Amino acid sequence: MEKNKSLLILASYYFSFTIPQYVPGLYIVFDRISIQLLFISVLNLIVFLSIIKNLEFQDFFKKIKYKIHLASYFLVILFSAISLFIADNLVEGTIVLTKFISFFIAFFLILYVVFKSEINFIKYFIYFFIIAIILEVFLINYLAFDSVITDGNLLKRSNVFRGLTGNINISSFSVAIKIPVIIYLIYKLKNNLKLLLLLSILCFAILSILILSSRAAIITVNLVLIISLIYFSLKEKKKSIYKSVLIIITVLISTFFYNLINEKNTYNLIEDRFSTITKPYEDNSVSERLGYYKIAIEDIKNSPLLGVGIGNWKIKSIIRSNDFLVGYRVPYYVHNDFLEVSAESGIFSGLSYLFFLIFPIIVLLIRLINKSNNNLSFIPFICLAVFIFDSTFNFPMNRLITMMNLFFILTLFYVIEKNKTYKSEKYF
Repeated sequence: MEKNKSLLILASYYFSFTIPQYVPGLYIVFDRISIQLLFISVLNLIVFLSIIKNLEFQDFFKKIKYKIHLASYFLVILFSAISLFIADNLVEGTIVLTKFISFFIAFFLILYVVFKSEINFIKYFIYFFIIAIILEVFLINYLAFDSVITDGNLLKRSNVFRGLTGNINISSFSVAIKIPVIIYLIYKLKNNLKLLLLLSILCFAILSILILSSRAAIITVNLVLIISLIYFSLKEKKKSIYKSVLIIITVLISTFFYNLINEKNTYNLIEDRFSTITKPYEDNSVSERLGYYKIAIEDIKNSPLLGVGIGNWKIKSIIRSNDFLVGYRVPYYVHNDFLEVSAESGIFSGLSYLFFLIFPIIVLLIRLINKSNNNLSFIPFICLAVFIFDSTFNFPMNRLITMMNLFFILTLFYVIEKNKTYKSEKYF
């Protein structure tokens, strides 16, 4: 397969989340998530037709080391399809199932293109992630500074800060999941100009997450920073001290900027947001999520094998959520993907999805302990950990941008497992 063609396909998949932004006014008529899903379905068809003459599944599967891993995601789809037989709303279930199938096909085609073309995937993975985080960070910070200039303070956590994902928390984690890539490059690069660029990106990335004030994302980024500093201090020792100091200074600068633009704001303070953790029932978002978890667990207990039907939890939960809902809002997601999958399509489906995410982490951890791949395994390991953390508090499996991040991270995992002797410096 031609490398240029392969690169175009990969770029089309990864940056598919930006589609609504390229068609002004389109997301006014339709929600941007639906547009993205429509695009990915059409893209799947185009890519499949473009490679159909050269399909060699047998050769491809020989290159895939962990077929059981791919099978686990297929099992989620299979259990979800079976759960349709007990779904109250067949149409809603079919729509959600179609989305899962489209995601799986996209992941399969991404893997196929990478392995058949022998493209320098590590290099382009890094480029894609850097470009994406710049786009997201620019949008968030532009809106934030514009609100400060226009209104004198940060606007409340409303639609204006939802970015390209349609959700504040998802936007926060979409930025957070790319930070390990930036940190890895900071420690590995020797070019001062590139180093300055990466530190600047890191500064504005952290600032973006502070602006969005997602408690889970803030905790996650802090953990990523701490783990990274400890890991590279142990691995690189004296060589890492200089870079570690630069990262710490960058974090302090981003915090300073946040305090500067947030000086007159009374809503979005980080301290106020985190104070609600010790008083969960005084915070609407926390109490609602606890309520969602309770309903989902009850559904799992009542129907452990088949669940309530794929895409039907939001319908079943409406009647039982009156006690903790505020205003006219109704639950659409459980805000925990593992509970949601288990509640909708059964506990075996939930365990399959958990395995799909946990298995690569275990393999990568072994690689890191064995000091293989010049620490390159650090990137997918930390990124997957961030995704799992996000899945525990949000609904990333229902967003195209987060699933594309996941699929490209997993593709990086497969590439590393296929070639275990990388010289990391040659890729950037």
